[in-house]
Amino acid sequence: MSGPINIKQLYLSLFSHSSIKINLMTFFLAFLKLAQAPIVRGHLDEGSMSKPIKNKRIRIATTVLLTALLAWVGVIFFAPEPNVAVRAQAAKEMLERVRETRTLHPIEALSTLPLPEAKSPAQRKALFIAAMLEPIARENARILKQRARALQAPLDGQEYAALAQSYGLHPTVARTLLLSRVDVVPASLTLAQGAIESAWGTSRFAQEGNAFFGERTYDEETPGLTPVSVDATAQPFKVKSFSDGHLSVRSFMYTLNTHPAYRAFRQQRAALRAEEVYPTGLALAPFLHGYSEIGDVYIQRILATIHAGDLGAYDDLRLAGEPDL
Repeated sequence: MSGPINIKQLYLSLFSHSSIKINLMTFFLAFLKLAQAPIVRGHLDEGSMSKPIKNKRIRIATTVLLTALLAWVGVIFFAPEPNVAVRAQAAKEMLERVRETRTLHPIEALSTLPLPEAKSPAQRKALFIAAMLEPIARENARILKQRARALQAPLDGQEYAALAQSYGLHPTVARTLLLSRVDVVPASLTLAQGAIESAWGTSRFAQEGNAFFGERTYDEETPGLTPVSVDATAQPFKVKSFSDGHLSVRSFMYTLNTHPAYRAFRQQRAALRAEEVYPTGLALAPFLHGYSEIGDVYIQRILATIHAGDLGAYDDLRLAGEPDL
């Protein structure tokens, strides 16, 4: 998802529209008509002039066709990127469709990270949510597939053992404990924490390192960015960086699903599942005291961000082609 907006895809998509196809077909038929139709030139003798006139007619038609094709190629390959206002409006319309259908049909140009500089807070938030929804939905879909395996695999089988170990557990751990870790992280919670930690995708860590959740690392070998100002008495650390935004989302969810500091979070989620209640961001946020040094203040920020942006509307989001969460 990293890299420039796929403008070629946008314009190719535009030219694949049915009305464009009709126009191109009309142009092609006009070309054939021009190449085949007779030309009347007053007193010219048709027998003596038919061959040069026909050649000239073909040259004119060919020139027109090539000019049109070159113009079309120029639009596709050299057209300027849509400005921020256009992208923000497209993001807003996409989010409205997602809210109505609870289904995300990803648009590559809107999922591109890092984000462009927005002109207003409303634009910035729409761009951020639109870009983050795809990696969130994809990662939760991947986790659900793992959860299905955790439910079905024999306890004494290699598949179960490998899955348990991948989540930091003993190969023969109880299934209930494994299931408490292999579960989705609500989209609203992920969006809210990403917005807080990355200032809606505008922080240096987000722009330079696709780091949206402020995850620290004390390992010198782990890729990361060093904060500009840190407490001289504190242990040196870096903020984890990633090659793309999806990996940042994956790391964040894996941390919540495995780190001892978030055991209460996982227990509450498992309790909701036992009651056949979908685990929402509002229900689970109060159990994340360990994520920030400011404790309750941080929890209130998460809750306020979810409420202000009505982010709960994305909690049961389904990626097109994937099963329900």
